[in-house]
Amino acid sequence: MPALVMLVIVLLSLLIAYAVHSFAREQQRGRFEREAGAFTQALQDRVLVYERLLEATRSSWQTVGPSATEAQFAQYVGGLDLAQRYQGVQAVGFGQRVARGQAAALLAELRRSVSPDLTLRDGGDVQEERVIIARIAPPTAVNLAALGFDLNSEPLRRAAMRAALVTGRAQATAPLRLVQRGPDGAPLAGFLVMLPVQEAAGRGGFMYMAVDAPSFLRGLEPEGGAPGNLNVRVRLAGQPLGGGSALEAGPFTTRSSFSLIGQPWTLEFSAGGTFGRDQAAFVPYLIALLGLLLAGFAFRIVKAQVDARGRAERLNVSLAHARSLQEAARAEFEAIFQSMQDAAVFTDAEGRVRLVNRALRDWLGRDDLEGRPLGVIHADRRLDGRSRFEPLSTSYVRADGTVFSGEAQRSEVLAPDGTLLGLLEVVRDIRERVQAEQAVQAEERRSRAVLDALPSVVQLSGRSGRVRYRNLAHQERLGGVDLAEHLNPEERAAFAQWREQVLASGRDASSEWALSTPQGARWFQVRVNPVRDPGGPDDQVSAWVTTATDIHDRLLAERRAQRNEERYRAVLEGMPQIVWLTDPRGAHVYFNRRWAEFVGEARAAQPLSSLIHPEDRADYLRGWQAALASGRPFEAEHRLLRADGQYRAFVTRGLPVLDGDGLVMEWVGTSTDVDDQVYAEQTARLLADVSEQLSARSDDPSHLRHDRYRAALARLDGRFVDSGALWTVDPTQLVAASSPSATWHSAAFQVVAGGAIERVMDSEDPVFIGADPALHRVSATGALFYPLTGRDGTLSGVLGLLYRQALTARDQDLAQELAGRFASALTNDRLQERVLAAQADLQALNQSLEERVQQRTLELESANRELEAFSYSVSHDLRTPLRHIVGFGDLLARETGDSLTPKGQRYLTVIKDSASRMSQLIDDLLSFSRMGRQEMRQVPVDLRRVIESSWQGLEPDRAGRVVTLTLPDALPTVQGDESLLGLVFTNLLSNAIKYSRGREEARVTVSAQAREHEVTVNVSDNGLGFDPRYVDKLFGVFQRLHRAEEFEGIGIGLANVRRIVTRHGGRVSAEGRPGEGATFSVTLPLRGPA
Repeated sequence: MPALVMLVIVLLSLLIAYAVHSFAREQQRGRFEREAGAFTQALQDRVLVYERLLEATRSSWQTVGPSATEAQFAQYVGGLDLAQRYQGVQAVGFGQRVARGQAAALLAELRRSVSPDLTLRDGGDVQEERVIIARIAPPTAVNLAALGFDLNSEPLRRAAMRAALVTGRAQATAPLRLVQRGPDGAPLAGFLVMLPVQEAAGRGGFMYMAVDAPSFLRGLEPEGGAPGNLNVRVRLAGQPLGGGSALEAGPFTTRSSFSLIGQPWTLEFSAGGTFGRDQAAFVPYLIALLGLLLAGFAFRIVKAQVDARGRAERLNVSLAHARSLQEAARAEFEAIFQSMQDAAVFTDAEGRVRLVNRALRDWLGRDDLEGRPLGVIHADRRLDGRSRFEPLSTSYVRADGTVFSGEAQRSEVLAPDGTLLGLLEVVRDIRERVQAEQAVQAEERRSRAVLDALPSVVQLSGRSGRVRYRNLAHQERLGGVDLAEHLNPEERAAFAQWREQVLASGRDASSEWALSTPQGARWFQVRVNPVRDPGGPDDQVSAWVTTATDIHDRLLAERRAQRNEERYRAVLEGMPQIVWLTDPRGAHVYFNRRWAEFVGEARAAQPLSSLIHPEDRADYLRGWQAALASGRPFEAEHRLLRADGQYRAFVTRGLPVLDGDGLVMEWVGTSTDVDDQVYAEQTARLLADVSEQLSARSDDPSHLRHDRYRAALARLDGRFVDSGALWTVDPTQLVAASSPSATWHSAAFQVVAGGAIERVMDSEDPVFIGADPALHRVSATGALFYPLTGRDGTLSGVLGLLYRQALTARDQDLAQELAGRFASALTNDRLQERVLAAQADLQALNQSLEERVQQRTLELESANRELEAFSYSVSHDLRTPLRHIVGFGDLLARETGDSLTPKGQRYLTVIKDSASRMSQLIDDLLSFSRMGRQEMRQVPVDLRRVIESSWQGLEPDRAGRVVTLTLPDALPTVQGDESLLGLVFTNLLSNAIKYSRGREEARVTVSAQAREHEVTVNVSDNGLGFDPRYVDKLFGVFQRLHRAEEFEGIGIGLANVRRIVTRHGGRVSAEGRPGEGATFSVTLPLRGPA
């Protein structure tokens, strides 16, 4: 009956609770759908507002036009207050449409208006038309970095612009990465909205808006929404907008799809069971709880009535039985009390001993305890008067006065009505346990000493997790409090959950946590180990040992190593070369992405050696095995198969990575594409060889037209050209072929070649034949016939080239270079024929000219001898009247004495001085004439000794003056005439002394610079100097820069210097400035004149 009543009440309560719960769930679903609709409407409104903003900006742009400056555009956009009014709009900009070849002009304009360092950038797929960002605002550093970017070079942006041009309306891109970068340096996630702008004066462009996806979606949730989280996932063009993973399944889900700004939008919503739940949601649970309480209360009442009736009946039956058992129980108590192994004593209500068992009598050795106070057996008087106490260790006194320890427990013996009948004290011998506890304590002290010596944090917890012991490291590093107190507050819940899971599992567990220490936050490895009781059931856990090991430094090192590894991998993936790694045995374990890009995904799994050209593979494997065996760096040049089936030249280099013992851990290598360089080098060598053969000269024209051309064509390498032939025109004739094979002589191919040559002669343009049966007969895939045009523009021949491979642009360039060289050779040959004819005429003319030159030379030598004889004769004839003038002038001066007037004496002095100068002039002229005829005696000449001798001979010129000569310790020895060289330095030193006469201290410096075959001697002074403009006059005969009244001389000395130095095979020069002195340099060969 009680169970039936309770079941009926419970069913009614659950039925009412279910009805209320269904009603609350319908209310939650209604709230969910309303908030999803509000979010959808808010997103649509925001997109439409952005579209209107872009259209208004286009209208403003078309009004002002491209003449608007960056500052004006920024002012206009700044007035829109994008940050406050348009959530998520990163920038508004204008992309200028320009042709690919006109981008330089736009770049120049941007550099003038924005920054001289601005450059054009693209997304990797440059089109013929470029759309370059020319205006952008707000002008933040993040936005300005986008200036110069080509919007048309990226597929997503290009697709949106093309769609906008078709519709003439705003068009959004699919989600993409913006050019702008966030604070972390990564490109922002978002999308662009493009709107075409047409301009009458140019190509126009696109007004566009850059939208940051996370900011765009922020704030779309309605204010004051229902409790719980509304999860939203937005898809633009089928791609998630703003990232994120798929929505978790929940009781409430819905989806909304629509089209805006040219793209499909999909909104997915979900919410958990707590969404929109208010206080009314708990009513079903309260109803169910009240029903359960009411059912339980009714069950208790009914059951209590039934139980009371049963107890009364059973009580009457058992009362009689209890009386019979009372006496038996008393006898049993006496027997049990006496047979107890533990000592026991029973007292009356006043504390006097009534009953003592045998064990206590034996321990105490006393039989006189009945009737005496219980305290006589205790050594501790503090226990007297206490009616009860829990088990404790105390001392007892034997009859002989000795003391022993026992564990005593005292309790009251009460009657059923609560009346105190007496006290019962039970004593247990604990001598063995005390000894065991002392041993355990000693072992525990040793264990704690060991634990305190550990550097790790150690704590011992009971089965429930309460801490019973912490070691010294725990006290020092964590202050003696629980580990959880040193965690970050947000991690404590996770730590508590982890520890509860470990305690529940009963197994070892380990995890890493960041704990705060006096040295700051550090990472520890926390390990929990159970201590099992061997005697317990199923090895039950009796305690837990928790250790915390500081792994902060190791963890940081591992993370640094991981970051280094990531950076290393990023560098390898970003390198333009193919990068590979192998194990110590040479097996490849890694290739960067360039490997799959080059060989193709289908071949990427094959080893590198299998894709090497068969001709290069044996040498490659031989070198690679040698490198593996020796552990030395490896390098090889080979051809590698590309994805399209073509081979390209590569240089592969490998280096061993050694461990601390010098053993190879792995090999790191790169394979660099050098095909273009190798092709260029081989092409250059081929052209050089061809040019060398064509430039060979011979007097035999037939040889020129056959052997040289055949040798040049034979240089053509099969890598470039399979075969070549040369024809001349007027008449058309095959001059030479690269090989004696019948390729160019076969009848079928001669017909094809003849037709091609006629087409070349008609058009003077290259002719390529790529599909003809005659080509297959000679195992060729194509033939190229190139016109050979001379310098005067006339066609001189045709060069034919056969190819086994597909003709490429660089093959055509090589053919053009070869044609140029053969054309030059043909032109040169024709010119040489003309030169040979002209040489014959020239030889006859030269023969007649040589005879005329010899005759003229004889005539000149005769005239020169007559001129020298006349000069010498005139000089001698002039001496006689001069002697008469000087002699009679002296006689006149002696005869007249002082009788002449002063004017007459002055006239006489002028006559004598003029005659003396005339005599000196004639002597110098004769000396200058003899200088050219004097025979030179070539002997070794010590220049220092010659200069010292000349300086000593000028002692009279230095009399009365302070003149200093600086001379090197050693000067070279030259081959020459010592007397003539003495005249040279005497003249130079004399001039230095003469022209430094105005200085208080005259300084003359001699220096020398010896070179491989000559020596230059410099004579410098600090005298008057000269104007550099007149340096050419210094070494002329009778040329002077100063008047005779200022400095004596007639202008012959430096002319003699030049003549003597020239005869020695040397040269003379001079440098000087007015008032700064002069330097005369004499350069002489060390081995005499040649």
